[in-house]
Amino acid sequence: MQLSWSSILRLPLALLIAASVLLAGCASRPILPAHMPDLALPRSVHVVLHGSDTPAQDSMLVAQQEAAGIWRWSLFDPLGLPLARQILQDGQWRNDGFLAPNAAARTLFSALIFAWTPDAALTSVYPAGSWSQTVMPDGSRQRQLRHNGKIRWTITWQDAASADIFTIHAADGLLWQISPLKGMP
Repeated sequence: MQLSWSSILRLPLALLIAASVLLAGCASRPILPAHMPDLALPRSVHVVLHGSDTPAQDSMLVAQQEAAGIWRWSLFDPLGLPLARQILQDGQWRNDGFLAPNAAARTLFSALIFAWTPDAALTSVYPAGSWSQTVMPDGSRQRQLRHNGKIRWTITWQDAASADIFTIHAADGLLWQISPLKGMP
């Protein structure tokens, strides 16, 4: 087999692109707690995603603990078709079924873990200095998680709202509105 100069020159470029993709994947890896706090699962919520260039997208999320150390997260469109199904085990996400990996869903699931972590457990599951919690002058509460000095997520609960109704602002500009599913306790 004889290699041409053009294929030899393309090899470093291909390796550079592959390395960039791998590094980008690591940089966008969702932040998880050191160990899973008690999240009072199962939970079923209505999720509305607002992106900068897209109309609002409704979905339903079900989070449940399967066994000790195994959590199943499922995101469905309004017709009940799965958008993402992930299992969190030993601090690692893995696909549940044959759906393609969904990085945005993993980010949402990780942000929900942060939002649902009880106040008293924050210090034991997230590194010191990586999060903050503030009561705003209007009575709303905010919780922020930082990664490498930058705010990754801001969770906001409005003053009169239930603890189950909040928004998640992601560093990439996405906004998720979270509320209980109608008819659910």
